[in-house]
Amino acid sequence: MARTKLRKLQQVKELSNVFHHETENVETDILNYFNNDKEITFEIGCGHGEYTVNLAYHFPGRNYLGIDVKGSRLFKGADHADKAGIDNVAFLISRAEKLHVLFKSLKTSEIIIPFPDPHVKRRSAKHRLVSPEFLARYKYFLTPGGRIHLKTDDEMLYNYALETIEKLSLRLHINKSNLYGDEDELMIKKVRTRYEEHFLQEGRIIKYVCFGLH
Repeated sequence: MARTKLRKLQQVKELSNVFHHETENVETDILNYFNNDKEITFEIGCGHGEYTVNLAYHFPGRNYLGIDVKGSRLFKGADHADKAGIDNVAFLISRAEKLHVLFKSLKTSEIIIPFPDPHVKRRSAKHRLVSPEFLARYKYFLTPGGRIHLKTDDEMLYNYALETIEKLSLRLHINKSNLYGDEDELMIKKVRTRYEEHFLQEGRIIKYVCFGLH
């Protein structure tokens, strides 16, 4: 298993659509890779990258940047996008905590956080991707009027997100305690993550919150 991860990590570094946070001028490299004026969606915690690639395929009018700390995970999605010629998607190997330092000119109007680790212990609350600490970092690169989309099957994280939004007096756009509980045509429903498909088969309820910081 360790050898497989090392091999994938080496292979992923050779792909032109994968970038590393330690690279000098990484945000310029990403912008040059896209080389267009389309808006960019950030997916934070993209895992293997299949969801990022599917979003890029279904919505070619935007660029998509999948971000994950583990480069070996990204290989599957990045390799698929590269071979399929899906050029409105790229990947960044980085911790989410570093993004506000990395991005000076690279901005986004949309952040997607799909099924993140809920960090259930109270002492780990600051590590939740919708904690006040993370939201303060997102302000550096989320454009005015931009939106954050959270999908989760975790009741605690869902409630925590709503409490945080209220506490910080943020703008709540959409709140769905059961995303698939009605027949509306929200764009967020049109593409599902691998976890989402699995959770729905198990009968779990998917929650969705869309909100803004400005």
